[in-house]
Amino acid sequence: NVKKALDGIISKIYYVAPKITSFTASPNTTIYEIGQTVSSISFAWAVNKTITGQSLTDCVVDEDDRTATYDTPFTTNKTFTLLVGDGQQTDSKSISIQFQNKAYWGSAASSDSYDSAFILGLSSNKFATSINGEYSINVGSGEYGFLCVPDSFTRISSWYIGGFEVSLVDEGTISFTNASGGVVTYRIYHTTQPALGS
Repeated sequence: NVKKALDGIISKIYYVAPKITSFTASPNTTIYEIGQTVSSISFAWAVNKTITGQSLTDCVVDEDDRTATYDTPFTTNKTFTLLVGDGQQTDSKSISIQFQNKAYWGSAASSDSYDSAFILGLSSNKFATSINGEYSINVGSGEYGFLCVPDSFTRISSWYIGGFEVSLVDEGTISFTNASGGVVTYRIYHTTQPALGS
């Protein structure tokens, strides 16, 4: 009984909690454009000790597995959480896959009507979850500075160039089909004045 008690004390003194030392996904892209489909994702991970149980969101894994594949296609945000344990404590890590729209901007001539090709033809774009940000545009002669974003973003009436407020024209919305085939309502803004330069 004394030996068992001492062994129990020693095991607690030298106990090492389980830890996920790495957790990766392939492909390692975590942001996709709305309209894209992720067909499958492979996962790999490592732990610091022997574990007695583990789970990974919507995947079947045994305690000795260190890889898994999720092969059900999906088109909306999804988080994969890996949980491991040794019967005493647990550790977890997550990888989130997101689908986002893009903001498009650049210099172009104004038009009586706008379409998807016009927005896709602007020189710059980036994934965005709001309209806030910095947009570098060189507005040429006879052209205006355009910014096109999802209609769900906050409405604006002006932006700042070199610290000075510049008013904008709101050209309204169009049904925009992005390069991945996603269809989203976009709002089109452009500067009131042309040829503003860089």
